Amino acid sequence: MRLRLTLGSALSLLLSGIIAASPGGLLPQWQEVFDPGSRLSLYFNLYLGGLLLGLTLARLTPVRHPWFPMAMVLAGLGLLGVASAQSFDAVLWAALPLGLGVGAINLSGNSLPGDLYPERRMIVLSQVNAAFGVGAIATPFLVSFFPWREVLTAFAVLAFLGAALVWKAPASRPPAADGGHPGNGWLWLLVLAIGLYAGLEQGFATFSGAYLTELGYPTALAGALLSAYWVAFTAGRLLMAYWVARDPLRHLTWLVCGAVGVALLYFLPPLPLLFPLAGFLIGPVFTTLMALGQGRAGNAAVAYALYAGASGSTLVPALFALLPVAGIPWGLLLVGLALLALTQRLRRLDARTAL
Repeated sequence: MRLRLTLGSALSLLLSGIIAASPGGLLPQWQEVFDPGSRLSLYFNLYLGGLLLGLTLARLTPVRHPWFPMAMVLAGLGLLGVASAQSFDAVLWAALPLGLGVGAINLSGNSLPGDLYPERRMIVLSQVNAAFGVGAIATPFLVSFFPWREVLTAFAVLAFLGAALVWKAPASRPPAADGGHPGNGWLWLLVLAIGLYAGLEQGFATFSGAYLTELGYPTALAGALLSAYWVAFTAGRLLMAYWVARDPLRHLTWLVCGAVGVALLYFLPPLPLLFPLAGFLIGPVFTTLMALGQGRAGNAAVAYALYAGASGSTLVPALFALLPVAGIPWGLLLVGLALLALTQRLRRLDARTAL
């Protein structure tokens, strides 16, 4: 049973990665078929509303069964709604159930492995989270080179399979007593940093393809580079985890500086073709910040991190959607600089606490 539930958690996070990467991969097709215009911002806002509601319901309900499998089914139904959409209005109707399902999936899928393997929580959670990267890697490639409606239908079938695997998932364990932390100010700065990080991650993922097509590059190339972005993202999270852990905030500062440098490349065509480098650099940021929060402020910080990630990954792209395509580099640069400033502030506060 433990193996089945572990596989189900991995499949749930695979689905989360699929849905997270879908707007970036589908945006060129949506522009061609639906011409969504400014309504794209409404999609992100509806998705955010559903995601926050799903996360809240999951946080307030320690019982995972039947809510976890129901969330998987709901996300699958949302994917079917997008796959069968004949207008962008139908896509908008699917945004809310997609967000609702993903919100509950993110909390349950991330917390269940820790309850199943308390003695190896960090190792198993890192391994299971790799599924998110796999979903994010595969999605832009698949929807660019194969009929996107059929691809989304296949993803919906995976969601229904995942619901069967997490059937009868056990309730959450009571939170353990955690150590002290350097104050609420530090925690809220951490939460804000996570929100900006999530916005930067999705900004690169969602709008780089549209920016490249605006520069005259083919849609297939943009989709392939977006898949390369998620490959680099997953590789960075796995390969740099041990290095970042040696001095987390110092090393994160260096990585965010590198991401700002990639944003500057957008002003210098054809260098925007190098945007997958940003994925490698920011890959470890979220997991490192969430681990810092959990270590300093307890298990409640995990929920706060997910709230921040959900908000940032939706609100920041919604703001980007209001920009002309030529303004995307400025948006990426400003968000990256804000994240850099927050990381430096956290580093200084952390140093004072150590004294």
